[in-house]
Amino acid sequence: MPRPVRDVTRWMGIALLCGAPGCSVEPELARVVDAGMEAGVDAGPAPTTCASGSIWTESSGDTGPTMAPGYACRSCHLRQAPTLAYYVMGTVFPTLHEKDGCDARLPEPSRVKVEILDAEGQVRLTLVPNAAGNFLSTTLQPSFPLPYRARLVGPDGTSRTMVTPQSSGDCNTCHTEQGTQGAPGRIALP
Repeated sequence: MPRPVRDVTRWMGIALLCGAPGCSVEPELARVVDAGMEAGVDAGPAPTTCASGSIWTESSGDTGPTMAPGYACRSCHLRQAPTLAYYVMGTVFPTLHEKDGCDARLPEPSRVKVEILDAEGQVRLTLVPNAAGNFLSTTLQPSFPLPYRARLVGPDGTSRTMVTPQSSGDCNTCHTEQGTQGAPGRIALP
């Protein structure tokens, strides 16, 4: 039996290019599939998941590059470890609504790229996530002109580019389980 489809633009109650200001996605990502939902009914927040089934916790003791996927990295580092508060930090997930702490377990992280683009659309920085999905720059201040936009390139070469220019490099501040400040949810593979 086919599953009902909810259009994110209706769900959020605003007319948007792809379900959120600041993103440009393929049509299929601008829809959220919910089992049992009637057409035109606002079902509230999208269900969250953890595709890998593996959740990071502080008690696991991992405080390295695979720690705390999905949490606002730079905000935490500014409080806890300022010398490691790199300017661009975030997490790539396989789906749009992954839980905080979910280990993304990307199958081919070395083939995924987060590209930082300048105002002219030129790539100024390329970051590669680790298996947990976490990515980070190597400088505490931006090494590129602000504002910037980001483009995510998946392992198969497909990409998705943000439309709205950004001035913060703490990606997971907006790219939360449900998305805030116009983000549609997580930074999800195209």
